[in-house]
Amino acid sequence: MIGISFYLNDPLAEERIRFAGKMGVRRAFTSLHIPEESGDLAGRACELLEAAKEAGIEVYADVSARTPAHLGLDSLFSLKSLGVIGLRLDDFFANETILSLAKEFKLALNASILFEEDVRALLEGGLEASQLLAWHNFYPRRETGLSDSFFQEQNELFKRYGIPVSAYIPGDGEKRGPLYEGLPTLEEHREVDPYRAALELFRAGVEDVYIGDPEVSEDLLQKLNDFDCHHRVSIRVEGFQEGEFRLRPDFSRDVLRLMDTRSSESVAARNTVERPLGTITRDNDLYGRYRGEVQITLHDLPADERVNVVGRVVEEDLPLLSLLQPGQLVKLIRV
Repeated sequence: MIGISFYLNDPLAEERIRFAGKMGVRRAFTSLHIPEESGDLAGRACELLEAAKEAGIEVYADVSARTPAHLGLDSLFSLKSLGVIGLRLDDFFANETILSLAKEFKLALNASILFEEDVRALLEGGLEASQLLAWHNFYPRRETGLSDSFFQEQNELFKRYGIPVSAYIPGDGEKRGPLYEGLPTLEEHREVDPYRAALELFRAGVEDVYIGDPEVSEDLLQKLNDFDCHHRVSIRVEGFQEGEFRLRPDFSRDVLRLMDTRSSESVAARNTVERPLGTITRDNDLYGRYRGEVQITLHDLPADERVNVVGRVVEEDLPLLSLLQPGQLVKLIRV
């Protein structure tokens, strides 16, 4: 599932919540204990939670033991009356407190700081894996995002216990202050295309991907929702037609083969030049029964008189090719 993030000090939060709801987003994250917030926090929280409810978005709130005082509330349990349905426990809560909160809220454990003994203690203490999510941190400061190896180790831990994992990607618009450096879980995602980052998280077994920064474009949300709902990957191309294609289930070493593209009509040989990574090709008459088959190269290939070069994947989308799966639906978008 795809989720957004909204923050109490963002003057555009209501507008962004409504927009995300119209785009099909059904889950959101917000933080209720960050030190940058000021003013009537409880009132602002109520406004934004009501906006999320009207947009059909369920909200998970990042909390600590200090949150009630921060918002002028009696206890964490008071958040339920504000419309919060789930808590992401971003502090070192006692197991007894977690078990108590689980009776009122969905619980998201901090996947970046909990280890096997902690998980086992919670489950042995009475929690069910089905009540839990394992939710990673985002990291505002450069160089502090998680390493891929640690991320994978943590995810394997939660997979063993049947607990789904959530993580963050940066947004493609306004970044969140005070550092404005993006809010990824993985450090390697700080500067990459957020769409690519999301696909990498999904391929790594992450179930829910949240955009950590407050602003996200319509284009990015559209592509993320398309993948989430239809498992369809969008790739921008030049020189070739737009359309939706399915990759063959038997994956080739050198090329991606688009199904149902062969032709009974003649395909004359033309532009039979070298085929660098990301080249879109069409087999011509010289390839016999393969005539018309469309392929995308996965690495540099030499010229072949039987293969016409008909287009290319835009350079920015070349990394997406390595993330495609056998039988994948691919939406080619002409630019």
